[in-house]
Amino acid sequence: MKVLVTGAAGFLGGHLIDMLVERGDEVRAMVRPVEDVSRLRTLEGVEIVHGDLTDAASLKNAVQGVQRVYNVAAKTGPWGAESVYKAVNVWGVADLIRAAMDAGVERIVHTSSITVYGHHLHGVISEDHPYHAEDNPYSRTKIEGEKLIADLVQGSGAPVVTVRPAWIYGPRDDASFGRFVARVESGKYFIIGSGKNVVPAVYVRDVAQGLIKAGDADERVIGKAYTLGDDRRVTQSEFMDAVADTLNVPRLTRHVPYAALYAAGRAAEIAWQRMGRRDAAPPPLTTYGITLIGGDQWFSIDKARRDLGYEPQYDIYRGIAEGIRWYQAAKKGVSAERTMASVSK
Repeated sequence: MKVLVTGAAGFLGGHLIDMLVERGDEVRAMVRPVEDVSRLRTLEGVEIVHGDLTDAASLKNAVQGVQRVYNVAAKTGPWGAESVYKAVNVWGVADLIRAAMDAGVERIVHTSSITVYGHHLHGVISEDHPYHAEDNPYSRTKIEGEKLIADLVQGSGAPVVTVRPAWIYGPRDDASFGRFVARVESGKYFIIGSGKNVVPAVYVRDVAQGLIKAGDADERVIGKAYTLGDDRRVTQSEFMDAVADTLNVPRLTRHVPYAALYAAGRAAEIAWQRMGRRDAAPPPLTTYGITLIGGDQWFSIDKARRDLGYEPQYDIYRGIAEGIRWYQAAKKGVSAERTMASVSK
């Protein structure tokens, strides 16, 4: 099968391509012209095309001749101009879906996020939980994008299934997992609050598996959304302890009150806004990051199990061990491709 992956140079997109190649699919990888494609060029059977969700003409070219589209591209993070997020996460998604439909694509798997549920949660959250937009453009535009998709499915018969990954971690994640590992290794990091809150951690190849299963499932999944996480209850302290133990460094013992840290993050965001820095780098603390790690977020994956046959294969101990193997190899300058060849087996 010939498939298109958008966001192919990113963390999740790269692992998805690895798994698609492993199962024998012919993959077209869409990347922005400014992105590094050196790793993708080492993969056999991967065609690289330049494109951008904000460039409708490039999307029409990218979808030609493919049976399936995995949309992993997005404007992520909690800070930036709303117009930029909308251009990618809303209007760009709509342009991609319309181009795919015009080209006769059979299935589109759209990657959303658990951010559509909000972050101040209680109990086990399923897909029936209502939308709740947090005060950041990522959350708002992910919700808006999902609503637009629902309209396209209902009004135009768009063959779209949506997945909502939890907090993804694993090898090649410089933006999040790599920073957490470095902080734990330094001994200067801390636990937010008591550390007993449930964190929504899920290993990257498990999420990639979920996207593939969403593409393979029968037509009953069209128009539906599925949370892709790991419902084995893992607390913040357990996750950080596993990182420390794998690194063979002391566990974190310092705690910072959640309420105080959240208030500091909110104050920093307000200060950045008043200084007109919405388009600049984010403040050192954001409420998004604090709630992701310090909030209680436990998600049901029963619907994905039932409809998609989704089942996480990596618990935190296996996932963290493989992530840290990549981290330590990267510190030594060992080829990431060589490291991942052993990790993915």
